[in-house]
Amino acid sequence: DPTKYILEGQSEYAPWALGELLEHVKLKYGNPAIMIHENGYGDAPKTPGKIEYDDDNRSKILQNYLEVLYLSIRNGSNVQGYFVWSFVDVFEFLFGNRMRFGLCGVDMSTAGRKRYARNSARWYSGFLNGSELRSVSPLSKAYGAA
Repeated sequence: DPTKYILEGQSEYAPWALGELLEHVKLKYGNPAIMIHENGYGDAPKTPGKIEYDDDNRSKILQNYLEVLYLSIRNGSNVQGYFVWSFVDVFEFLFGNRMRFGLCGVDMSTAGRKRYARNSARWYSGFLNGSELRSVSPLSKAYGAA
């Protein structure tokens, strides 16, 4: 199915759906102000119990959603804010500590639950500080793909 994307056996995601939803809300409900909360990606650690900085899939997925968001705003959607889910890894009722969700990881093996910034945190920080969206592959045609 070309409308869904699966990365290395992980979660499915469909960035085009955000654009469709924003267009629907704009047309059906008079384009109210919208704040997007908790958009992100969860993945399983490659090596459980090990700190992993490399989470380029998360950066690619965030970039695809941000590209859709940018195009939607250019098309008139009244989006006022966007928040990445979740800032740090958390205990999930469904997954416990088996999935990692955050831009910042939490080392669950230390008593102080040491936090560390993943590559996606550095990428997102750069984006927020003015870096442009870059072309990513193979997911760069996630929105409006033919």
